[in-house]
Amino acid sequence: MKVAMTRYRREVRRYLRCGRAAKRRLEEHLTGLLNAFSEENPAPDRAALEAAFGTSEELAATLMEELTPEERGRWKKQKLAVRVVCVVLVLLLAVFSIYTFFFKLKPNEITVYEFTYANGEEFYIPDSSISADNAQE
Repeated sequence: MKVAMTRYRREVRRYLRCGRAAKRRLEEHLTGLLNAFSEENPAPDRAALEAAFGTSEELAATLMEELTPEERGRWKKQKLAVRVVCVVLVLLLAVFSIYTFFFKLKPNEITVYEFTYANGEEFYIPDSSISADNAQE
């Protein structure tokens, strides 16, 4: 297959708006058309391809006419469902990010304990009792 034909086929495939099975069927039809054309013209260039079939967008539109309305509708519904799922995932990510940033519990606080040694033994005196003793004085 020639370079111009490969590029032309790739561009036509890009404009096909349908599901995988339908796209495969249309690509097989496209391959048949291009092979038949290459038998008549062994080294076609881009201008010859466009003269025979039209622009890649026009050929894709012509190929798409073969699809049934059910195939077109199914593809549109699938495309819409994918977009809805993506929007929902983005919203969930945004809500989770906002929750994590603003409403998450405070980070771990460091608590310092003071130990007092008396007669070689260690014992803990809570801050509240120290402050209470200081308040009595």
